[in-house]
Amino acid sequence: MNQIDPQRSTLEQLLAPLKDTALETMRLLKNLGGRLDAFSLDLVRDVGAVTRDAQALASAAQGKATTLRRATPRAAKLAQAGALILARHRWLRLAGAARGDLALRDEDHRDLARRTAAIAAELRGGIAKLGQLASCRPDLVGSIWASELAKLQDEVPAIDTAEIRARVEAELGRPIAAVFATFDDTPLAAASLAQVHAATLLDGTAVAVKVQVPRIEDIIEADIAALRTIASALGELPGIDLPILADELSRALATELDYVGEAVALQAFGAAGVLVPRPIAAASSARVLTMTRIEGDRLTAWLERASATERDRLLGDLVSEVATQILVRGHVHADPHPGNFLVTPAGKLALLDFGCTLVLDRADRSAYARLVMAIAGANHTAAATELANLGFSADVPEQLVLVTESLIGALRPGTSAADLDWESAFAAQIARARQLGGLTIPRSFVLLGRVLATVAGLLATHKPRLQIHALIARHLAAAAT
Repeated sequence: MNQIDPQRSTLEQLLAPLKDTALETMRLLKNLGGRLDAFSLDLVRDVGAVTRDAQALASAAQGKATTLRRATPRAAKLAQAGALILARHRWLRLAGAARGDLALRDEDHRDLARRTAAIAAELRGGIAKLGQLASCRPDLVGSIWASELAKLQDEVPAIDTAEIRARVEAELGRPIAAVFATFDDTPLAAASLAQVHAATLLDGTAVAVKVQVPRIEDIIEADIAALRTIASALGELPGIDLPILADELSRALATELDYVGEAVALQAFGAAGVLVPRPIAAASSARVLTMTRIEGDRLTAWLERASATERDRLLGDLVSEVATQILVRGHVHADPHPGNFLVTPAGKLALLDFGCTLVLDRADRSAYARLVMAIAGANHTAAATELANLGFSADVPEQLVLVTESLIGALRPGTSAADLDWESAFAAQIARARQLGGLTIPRSFVLLGRVLATVAGLLATHKPRLQIHALIARHLAAAAT
């Protein structure tokens, strides 16, 4: 007798209603004509593909490490969530076709974006972190999707107050009243890995208390294991190094859960003159981080109402700070979504959340500086050399240089961020990236690419009248030597 695979059985049970719904949709809409029938067939095929992929993940997990087997229920959840969004997308297209309109309306995109953000918020972990990253790129995902996904920065469902208080007291080894004069049960922000509560110390100092979400460690472990399983099941994909991405995501998320390391990073950036919170060691632990509270507005809200002059000044400050981190100090804030920036009442830029940082040694800083200078001077031979020095490679190095040129074209002397055709630049970047084969990227660029993408997204959205090269030229010259 054949043994029943319990994991496959569970996945089939989870996804069976979706298959039934898709089949029923096809039958109901078949009479609407060939075009609608084609859409309904697409729905059936898509849900069937999701089902097969989920089953493949379960099979890939069989016989592997215990961690991978534990990740399979999480992978099944992700597959089911993806199928639900996909089914909704197909349904909206069917409804549009019935109206004689093949394109999704803005309200349809908002519906899909809200559903996606809600699912990511519920799942938390690495999935919510990906949503945060996407929200930083309105130039790529569109303003509607970016605005809805931005809620993942600090608007995921709050953890029950009793659980948060219990974790704080367990971590600090004292009752809350013995540490804080006040502790606000309503969080200032609730994010994928933690939530932050306003409080005051016994001496009256206003603080923010960052509390790690209970059991988030298990969720992160499952997400990483699921990604590794996906990488194993899919094998080698052109242009994507999934094992490196999985390794770097694992490292980055583990770092974000290390509040002792975050406190050290806060002290280092503060000592360098950056406006950051000051950690309070006596009220902190490995899973609770208490910091002085900085008052201000979120960067995106401030930019939307600021005058053009103020907006250009602040974005110039941001570009200069990021360039200094990468080229001079070699210590980079590597989770730069807009929710991690505040603008104080005095108009100063403040940085929050140092759970994810990147350290670049002098050799890497120098190579990145020379790469930018080579691209700016259209010296493709030198650019190829520096890419190799940094650890980039591709089957056709010349194509890699062209992709890099698309990425950093805005850094050429005399180019204004306001005049650059960002949409065309990103389109060229994507088109050239698709031609790459055998791509290898250095581990550092997994995080550094996120930083540069976030800054590029802000510049593409607000188009400040800035010449970026003029802001960073002295840093380039110093780092290149």
